[in-house]
Amino acid sequence: MKQWKLIAAAATLTPAICLADPPPPPAPPPPWSGDASAGYIRTTGNTNSTSLNFKGDLDWNYGRWQNHFDALGTYGSSKGESTAESYQASDKLNYDLGPESYVFGNLEYADDRFAGVVSRYSESVGYGRHVIKSPMQTLDIDAGAGASQSRNAGDTDYDDQFIGVFNVNYLLKFAPNAQYKQTLHIEAGKQNTFINPVAELKLAIVGNFFATLGYDWRHNTSVPDGSVHTDTITTINFGYTFGKKPA
Repeated sequence: MKQWKLIAAAATLTPAICLADPPPPPAPPPPWSGDASAGYIRTTGNTNSTSLNFKGDLDWNYGRWQNHFDALGTYGSSKGESTAESYQASDKLNYDLGPESYVFGNLEYADDRFAGVVSRYSESVGYGRHVIKSPMQTLDIDAGAGASQSRNAGDTDYDDQFIGVFNVNYLLKFAPNAQYKQTLHIEAGKQNTFINPVAELKLAIVGNFFATLGYDWRHNTSVPDGSVHTDTITTINFGYTFGKKPA
């Protein structure tokens, strides 16, 4: 009799177990993510100098759409006089045509008080390919056309030109808490060609905090007399990320 009671109880519970709601699916990743970092160096005594830089980026992903905004600012002074001051910002909107291709529109602004080309705007559109797309590494290559407006040191008017653009964006996650990023941006025109490769090593420290080592190389083929063609920025920053892991 006891055995029959156990069988009846099991038969009663089985439908309830089968009708139980399945566990909810995992929440989708947030559409917004980004990070911000800063570096500061000050020396006193025989040498009085100050160096400050800020970097930030903001990403938005929704279906086939992706938007990336980034900004960089640097400032330097020695003995109370400014020796470096530059600002740069860009916004790039991508739309995936399929798993391997996309179209884009890009806006960029740069201002450098101490460079040969002190101010530059550019607007471009084009087509790109997701050459590599894996959890460990990604590689995007695109090309397009547009226009740029630039002003040289000592000038008041801007020079307009049509440009061809070429971009490479490579990311390698070579360790659970470390990644290497290499980008290349080229704007080629009849009056001037701007070449800008940027390399960055990013290391997660704890939680959402990270450190970066970056090298920014900027070259203009045409500059005023007395100005150098190439400017470089080397940064060591500490920052905070949100919406994604630091590395």
